[in-house]
Amino acid sequence: MYAISPLRIRAFIAQVDTSNGPDACWMWRGHANSDGYGIFGKGSEGAHRVAYELMVRPVPDGLNVDHQCHNTDITCPGGTGCWHRRCVNPTHLEAVTQRQNLLRSRHTMPHYNAAKTHCRQGHEYTPQNTYSRRTPKGYARRECKTCRRERLSSKAAE
Repeated sequence: MYAISPLRIRAFIAQVDTSNGPDACWMWRGHANSDGYGIFGKGSEGAHRVAYELMVRPVPDGLNVDHQCHNTDITCPGGTGCWHRRCVNPTHLEAVTQRQNLLRSRHTMPHYNAAKTHCRQGHEYTPQNTYSRRTPKGYARRECKTCRRERLSSKAAE
């Protein structure tokens, strides 16, 4: 858990704009990093993570704090222009795995690829027609068995 004194708690709260009400995003008015996330303290801890730990519970090891408000806002541009990165409303935050975090956002390649139902040649991704493997970097990849068979048979014919 993020250790914080009562004085620092007051300093944290002073940087939070709750003027739009309890259901709205509570925007962080303090410093932000180059990715647009609010930061707090000497260690540049994510302000949303500090808010979660102060108002919800400690973040379990290996989990990230996801902005649920970002996942439901279709007007959000994503990336560094995403204003949700400064939201510290604890009701908008959830501790999730990195994979869950990536799959929830419409702006990430894992989300985009997971939504694909067919390969580039139009073959459906079904359990019977799909190889699943990990790359050397640990990324999950799908490969169409039909396309692979066709590719290997055309190479064999050469």
